Amino acid sequence: MMEFESIMDLAKHHKQVFGRIVKCEMYKLEEGKILALTRMHDDYHDMNLAVLLDDAYRIEKIAGKMDRIPYPCCEKRPLELLSSLAGIGVLERGGLKKVKERIPRNMGCTHVYEMIESTFRAIFVGSYSIVGRKWEGVLDLDLEENRQLGLRSPILADTCHAFNRESADGEVLQRALRKVGEAERKMEAIEALKGGK
Repeated sequence: MMEFESIMDLAKHHKQVFGRIVKCEMYKLEEGKILALTRMHDDYHDMNLAVLLDDAYRIEKIAGKMDRIPYPCCEKRPLELLSSLAGIGVLERGGLKKVKERIPRNMGCTHVYEMIESTFRAIFVGSYSIVGRKWEGVLDLDLEENRQLGLRSPILADTCHAFNRESADGEVLQRALRKVGEAERKMEAIEALKGGK
């Protein structure tokens, strides 16, 4: 089996014939709203997607723009269909399935769907940094404790090797839950002090 470097070296003296970049960014706005921006850029496409989520991570508004596409017929119809995605819960299981149900494959755009899928996955990962900020300085979990808590999540459990339910460790989970309980008590005390001022 070839090592990564030896496979990569195969491209060293060859002309690239195609390249694609999909970039996702996420922003926390006022009132708990989230903005996700995604761009797909390749040799044939330059497309953008903007998704506004409410505080429950449901699509409130979604729109797109196609600055460069191979076929003029693709420019409007796939983007007009995006509004039908309002209300879909991005963090709920089956969210991408609902996208496919609301925008049939032959009516949409495979590249817009690819962008939506990348956006949903980026929001999933990014949501943890938003939630984690609440606990900064109060909760200190090691990587394994954090992973064991993730195994309890219906959203994360059995989604990949790291969150395979068979890797659950009750002892580590109990230690993590004790730390969470202590952190919750600290947060309550901090809020009580703030309220007393």
